[in-house]
Amino acid sequence: MAAKKTSGLRIVGVKPTTVGMLQGTTFFLVGLMVAITHTVSSTVQWAESTESVLRGLALGLAGGFIAIVCVPLIYFAIGWVLGSLQGIIINALVSISGGIVVETQKEEE
Repeated sequence: MAAKKTSGLRIVGVKPTTVGMLQGTTFFLVGLMVAITHTVSSTVQWAESTESVLRGLALGLAGGFIAIVCVPLIYFAIGWVLGSLQGIIINALVSISGGIVVETQKEEE
């Protein structure tokens, strides 16, 4: 059996834009799901109100395509800003506390 060697790694900061990009991407995916759900719902409502599937599809999808493009981009921007602020706050807290120690393990053969 291989012996395991442990060591510590101290994290003293994160890049705020990286945290922002991660959070922005998560928000983008949520916004995309919201936009798709809204588009399907709108299409069904238009189809019911016009009593025509084709007219309902045309009217419902017209606004839906705009929503599918704009809503995720807006969500991404909001998520990026919030994530960047969180990254700045994390850096401030980590500098005050002296860092975060992560224990790593390396297997030796």
